[in-house]
Amino acid sequence: MKTVALVLAMLCAAAAQADCPFNIPVVTIPPHSTNGFNWGNVVRPMNDACISHIVVDPSVNAAWYAGGFYGLYQTKNHGLTWTKPLNGKVGALVMVPGQPQQVYAAIGKNVYLTRDSGTNWTLIKTFPKSIASLMVSGGTLYVGPAGDDHVTPSGIWVCSLGCAFPTYKQFGNGATGVIVWTMSRHPISGTLYAGGEIFDHPQPYDPPFFRSTDGGGTWTDISAGLPWHAVESAIRPADGYLYLLLEGSGVYGSPNQGGTWFPPSTSLGLGVALQMDPDDSSRLYAGRQKYGTLNGGIFLSTNAGISFTSGGLAGATVADITLNGVNSRVYAAVYGSGIYVSNTP
Repeated sequence: MKTVALVLAMLCAAAAQADCPFNIPVVTIPPHSTNGFNWGNVVRPMNDACISHIVVDPSVNAAWYAGGFYGLYQTKNHGLTWTKPLNGKVGALVMVPGQPQQVYAAIGKNVYLTRDSGTNWTLIKTFPKSIASLMVSGGTLYVGPAGDDHVTPSGIWVCSLGCAFPTYKQFGNGATGVIVWTMSRHPISGTLYAGGEIFDHPQPYDPPFFRSTDGGGTWTDISAGLPWHAVESAIRPADGYLYLLLEGSGVYGSPNQGGTWFPPSTSLGLGVALQMDPDDSSRLYAGRQKYGTLNGGIFLSTNAGISFTSGGLAGATVADITLNGVNSRVYAAVYGSGIYVSNTP
C-alpha cells in the first residue's frame, strides 16, 4: 500500500509540473523588457508553477510568501530556497500593515497566522464556508467567505487580529451566494466596501457591491451602473477615491463612495489582480487572465486607472501583484508559470 501511495504521489507531482488545475499548461516566460519593466527568470517554489498569491516583507525584500493550489511556501533568500509550512489550496494571503512578521493565510475554511515571520503557523479559526479574501485594517481582521448557496445570508466576518470571537456582518438586501472576492477600508473614515461574484450567476445577473459606514452594521448596495462583478478593489487614502476591478471589464472609479462610476477608456480585458502603488496612488498595476483571445500579462496605469499600458508577462495569467519599496521591485504571481520580479518603471 505504501508503494502504491508513493507511485500515485509521484504521478501527481509530475502532472502538477506539466499543467495546473484546471487544464492550465505550465509555461516559462523568458526574461524580457517591456515599457520600463525588466523581468528576470521565473522562480518556482519547490518546482510549483501553480502560484496565485504573493506577499513580500516591505522591510526585508528577501522574505516572500507565496500561495497556490498545492500549499503555502516561504523563502528568506529571494526565492533561492523554500519551505512549505502549509498544504492545501490557498484562497487568500495577507500581511499585517506595519507588522510584517504577522501573515494570514486562508486554506479552505481555515485561517492560519504566523506571528514570527513564518517560523510557526497557528490555525486560529475554522469558518463555516471557504475563505475567498482576507483584509487587515485598523487593527481588525476581515474575512470574506465564498458563498455557495442561496440559503445562507451573505456577509463578512469581523474579528480581532487573533480572531477568537468573530462577528458575522450580514449584507442584508436579500443577498445570498456572494463569493466575497474583495474588501477595502478607508484608513481614515473607516468606510468598508465588500463584494464579488454570485456563485451560480443567476439570470438576470446583477452581482452586488456593498458599502458600510458603520463598521459593517448596515450595508448599501452601490453596484448600480456596474456591468459585472468585482474581483479587486483599492482606496486612494488622500480623498477616498474608490477603484474597482471588474472581471473582464477593467478598472472602474468612483469619487463619491460608489454614487457615480467612471469606466476605463478601454478595458483591455483586465480583471484578475489590482495593486495601487502606496507611494503614488495615481499608479495602478493590473493583471490580466489568459483566456480566449486574452493573452494574460501585467499592465500599468499612471493616470489613476483611466488608461493602461502593457508591462510584459504575456502568455499567462497574472493572478497577484505586490510591491516592495526597499529596492523598488514589483512581484507578480503568474498562474501556470511561477513568480517574476522586475524593477518598477
